Amino acid sequence: MRPIRTALAAALSVVALTAGIAAAQAAGHDRAATFEGDVVPDGAGSAAPRFVGGTKVHVSEFPAIIAGLRENGARPQGQTCTGSVVAPRKILIAAHCADAEGKKSFLYGLDDLNASGGFRTEVVDYKKHPKYVNFDQGYDVAVVTTAQDIPVPNGEYAKFATSADAGSVWKVGDNGTGYGYGKKDFNDNKKDVTLERASLPIVDGARQCTGVGNGFKAATMICAGYSDGHVTILPGDSGGPLIAGGKIVGVASWSRSDFKWYSVYGRLDNDMGDWVKQQISGGNDPAPSDITVGLTPASGSGRAGSLVQTKVTANGGSGQLTVTASGAPAGTQVNFSPNTFAPGGSSDVWFFTGFQTPAGSYPITLTVTSEDGKTGTATFTLTVTK
Repeated sequence: MRPIRTALAAALSVVALTAGIAAAQAAGHDRAATFEGDVVPDGAGSAAPRFVGGTKVHVSEFPAIIAGLRENGARPQGQTCTGSVVAPRKILIAAHCADAEGKKSFLYGLDDLNASGGFRTEVVDYKKHPKYVNFDQGYDVAVVTTAQDIPVPNGEYAKFATSADAGSVWKVGDNGTGYGYGKKDFNDNKKDVTLERASLPIVDGARQCTGVGNGFKAATMICAGYSDGHVTILPGDSGGPLIAGGKIVGVASWSRSDFKWYSVYGRLDNDMGDWVKQQISGGNDPAPSDITVGLTPASGSGRAGSLVQTKVTANGGSGQLTVTASGAPAGTQVNFSPNTFAPGGSSDVWFFTGFQTPAGSYPITLTVTSEDGKTGTATFTLTVTK
């Protein structure tokens, strides 16, 4: 397994750090820093292999992973923070990610963010946990609401822990799995924004993760990794998942400012996870569509110049239903057979890609409209290869 550097971040805004740094210095602790920002901390050193370890992976290994972007970010594509899709328009991430300067958006579906294609969506709302004050004081979790449905194949949204999972999904000594698009070396010399995975053992934070920032808080934090950081996460992966027992048990939060230390995650098998669940099911999503639309399959791939097919089904509304498509890549024709059908019926959809259609992954929105003006949508992900 070749060396990897799953990345989280360096230092957050001065405002966010002030309270924590002052308290930590008063207590004689080392400085703490989030896994986000563009400033390499003093003493970070060279990108020696001992700091990292892991492997490159495809999005298909964890289909809920998504990359955060921000305008004017220093990394390629403005990559900053990593999140997990937990509902069609909801992303689980760290609260401190909201504080990085620049307009936020998210990019889904790419193994390498420098590749073409992928699905981009804007941020409608970035809601921090109400008890969040500063990253090293706990409750570093947030839920993002996006402007569009994120086309996670087959609805494979990430599962996350809540208080109902306390004591059952992880324990000290388990190996947690982290994912992220962040830096692969401390100075970001490689400008690498590929997706990578790392295995991090969960340790006894109350005994081992001490002497940094405002201190480790077992009620709201999980400590994972190694004391010397020879396997670690770096800037760019804040908010990324720590998975154990088949669920996200923590979101990447902070470390010692040189990152040659453990990684601390915001803990979810408590009221933090309950709060996340409430944001998803508590009426914050857009109202349900008047027409229910389904796709079989919800994604497909083919070479440029080939044919890809799906079937759309719909129910609801009054009178005949009409289906249309938007978002098809250049050179691609979309045909329907039939174009209109009765509620409860279906239509075959054919995507004819042109020989010059660029390779990439394209979310195509299929909209069904009834005679009385009601609508419903579904997203088909078309992947074009060369």
